[in-house]
Amino acid sequence: MVAYKTRVPAGFAGSVSRTDSLTIEQQIVDSAKPPKAFGAFAKLVSGRIQPLEAGDAATDVYCLTVRAYPTQSVTNTFGAAEPPASGIIDILRRGYISVNLKAGTAAKNGAVYVRVAAVTGKAVGDIEAALVANETVAVAGAYFTGPADANGVTEIAYRI
Repeated sequence: MVAYKTRVPAGFAGSVSRTDSLTIEQQIVDSAKPPKAFGAFAKLVSGRIQPLEAGDAATDVYCLTVRAYPTQSVTNTFGAAEPPASGIIDILRRGYISVNLKAGTAAKNGAVYVRVAAVTGKAVGDIEAALVANETVAVAGAYFTGPADANGVTEIAYRI
């Protein structure tokens, strides 16, 4: 049995972390440009979900991709980080979700930024805790609820 001396893990990226305040919808994946990970911001283009791309604006953010909710996915194993390449995906329009923090130090009520320009070691769509001019944009209505765990997973509140 594992003993947690300071904090339990924050979960898996893309997992809903609180079920009392959320709005989850099902949307169609754009099979030409499918989302790359759960717990990532995405956009809606012509009625289909796509990952953010280089040069996208903060206003392009539509949702976060979510692991199958409220049931377990039958297409991937627990902990897997691959959303479906086609078909239907669950998306979070409002609520609390666990995400991978790729850069910066998350703090309670801190702003959430998403990368819109790739640089060495950082991909478009990465969630970060600091503004980098011309590389990240602040996501309106999103904030961190606390610091990341030892695995770099943290919780964000979106449109709460």
